[in-house]
Amino acid sequence: MRTLWKAVKGAGVALAAAATIAIPATVYTEASAHAETVLFAPCADGHSGIATNVTSCPFAENVRIAYLTQPGPDVIAYSPVTGQAYDMLCSGGYVAHLTIGYTVPSVRCVGGNDAVVVLF
Repeated sequence: MRTLWKAVKGAGVALAAAATIAIPATVYTEASAHAETVLFAPCADGHSGIATNVTSCPFAENVRIAYLTQPGPDVIAYSPVTGQAYDMLCSGGYVAHLTIGYTVPSVRCVGGNDAVVVLF
């Protein structure tokens, strides 16, 4: 069973709820500054983020759907920007540092044309 964390927006507070398991006590923490840390811009869906300008949020959202619905760590996701489908390799246990100053447990997916996406 795959589980991704869902960001709940409200009153400026970030909470977390699991899609298929119990809610943890704390999911988000303040990100520490580190020169080599990759920062991910969170997408509007609140469940995914992108690290490079070669990746769009609509593609990241489709990677998330593919990850939740396709078996295995290798998924195929459609990009509405390019009109093409791309192979992505996803692995869990990644801690994503978001541009909004938080860290979040996530799944990191890489592939396509140098795409890097996180799912939470």
